[in-house]
Amino acid sequence: LRRRALAPAAPAQQGAHPCRACGASGTRRRVVTNRRSGESLTVRICGECGHVAIPKNGYDYVAETASVVDFGTQLKPRHGTEDTPGREYAMANLGITVLDRRPVDVLVYGAGKSIDNRHIGKLEAVGTVAIGDVVRVRDDVDFVDTTVPASRTFDVVVACEVIEHFVKPRADFPRLFEHVAADGLLICSTNIYDGGDLSRQGYIYERGHVSYYTPKALRAIARENGIHVDFRVPLSATGQAGPRKRYVFF
Repeated sequence: LRRRALAPAAPAQQGAHPCRACGASGTRRRVVTNRRSGESLTVRICGECGHVAIPKNGYDYVAETASVVDFGTQLKPRHGTEDTPGREYAMANLGITVLDRRPVDVLVYGAGKSIDNRHIGKLEAVGTVAIGDVVRVRDDVDFVDTTVPASRTFDVVVACEVIEHFVKPRADFPRLFEHVAADGLLICSTNIYDGGDLSRQGYIYERGHVSYYTPKALRAIARENGIHVDFRVPLSATGQAGPRKRYVFF
């Protein structure tokens, strides 16, 4: 530890790799090895906002879903099924409660094969429900293609476990914000980086997780887009989802 403390720090590559969240120059490259699996990843950590970029962990959902049959086949406990509402339903219900008006149009952004839209549509305050994604996987619901500019807006938009897949947050967030009405609400569910030991946080090793946000990083994104941001601890953070799970309100 003493040798590490006395060793000169490696110079940051100013401007070569700007932060993907706040745009600051001089991100720091680091190799992180998972203490459980031994898997190593190269990350870039912003010295300004703390955002962690994991460039090599990307997953091209558009390229990999030429066959929509294979898209989103692995439902997770958070996904809504025919019998049980999932987390997207809970997030939408929360957004409706916060706005406290009716009727409310809802968009489930990045829905995959979750069918929470059916449960959301049964809520008394809901007018219409649509799902948005990079590829159409269902024909029984109003679909929004998220790969093209938004043609309509919604009062409540929920993006459950979506924003960690943003390769270019400073470009991807504005495209997401386009779908939110001027007096609407976007609720995102994601893990928030607390500055702890990355080698102990399996979240960054999950395929497709290329952005790990700090509160400061998300505030920078919100400020750049003229939007207010707030954080809430969901019930899932006390159980299976882990202590870093947050609902992010835009």
